[in-house]
Amino acid sequence: MNALEHELKMIDLAAGSYLETLYVGGGTPSRVPPDRLAAFLERLTSRFPFAVGAEVTAEANPEDVSPALLQRWSAVGINRLSMGVQSFLPGELELLDRRHTADTAERSARLVLEHGGFQVSLDLMLAIPRQSRTSLRRSLAKMLELRPHHLSVYLLEMDKPHRLQALARRHPEGFASDEEAAELYLLVHETLCAAGYEHYEISNFALPGHAAQHNTRYWLHLAVHALGVAAHGHDGNRRWANLENLDAYLLAIEQGTRPLAWSTILKPNELLAEDVLLGLRLARGVACDRVAEAASVFPSFAAKLEDFLSLGLAERAENSVRLAPRGWLLSNELFRELV
Repeated sequence: MNALEHELKMIDLAAGSYLETLYVGGGTPSRVPPDRLAAFLERLTSRFPFAVGAEVTAEANPEDVSPALLQRWSAVGINRLSMGVQSFLPGELELLDRRHTADTAERSARLVLEHGGFQVSLDLMLAIPRQSRTSLRRSLAKMLELRPHHLSVYLLEMDKPHRLQALARRHPEGFASDEEAAELYLLVHETLCAAGYEHYEISNFALPGHAAQHNTRYWLHLAVHALGVAAHGHDGNRRWANLENLDAYLLAIEQGTRPLAWSTILKPNELLAEDVLLGLRLARGVACDRVAEAASVFPSFAAKLEDFLSLGLAERAENSVRLAPRGWLLSNELFRELV
């Protein structure tokens, strides 16, 4: 936390800049003593005040949520809470090595929603080992009973949980195939949209008016500055990332230098490719003229896009090109042509 405060002094922004959004996370900000977090936010906003109506999000573990924490967070201006539930079924949570139980997740979600001072976003994971359409429907039913303002839905990633990797080698039949994972994704899409949620981005659903403003900045290429270990930022055509190793990060701060792992300037064609790739993650899609520009620079992308359009995986509508839910499932086939 001390290092964060020192890094804050190194941020190069014009005088009078203000924050339209703030996202505290990943990691576990709910484990930071509230007074310590409040002190940092006070220093941050003394230099860069919040804009009127700013979205201020913090991530929380279900097992950390308490009335006292919510009261303290609300007092310092946090108005949106993102919580990783993943599943409401005990067996699935055990396989994911989550510290919280299904009961804890439900109790914490209810507590935050009943508090009334926060927009609430919950995470749901798909393709958990032995997850079926029936078990997923049970988690979705609980989600809809709670009715959070926002839901993020992710496919299980196998790059971190080593126990799951070992289980997959021993019992591959318990893990969803690509086709089965696609069915689960479409089940979520159909269920949540029927319940009044908008599928506004490939992995995100929101009740009308509750889309995540901060994450949308990434997809619309608006500037995002970043502090902390492994933090990533961008501004115009510049991209950068902080050091991932805590000791190296602390040492850089102690030496009075920016703790950068790398920094790069995108070439015009790289910026164009990124613009189209990120924009196609959104339900609103990308302006036709921008897509046409990308198609002229990346012929293989143009050919693949025509395949998507002819198969109904994408459509041209209202001067934009956008992917259908089934197109999102296959979007990597399209995006890898933007190189």
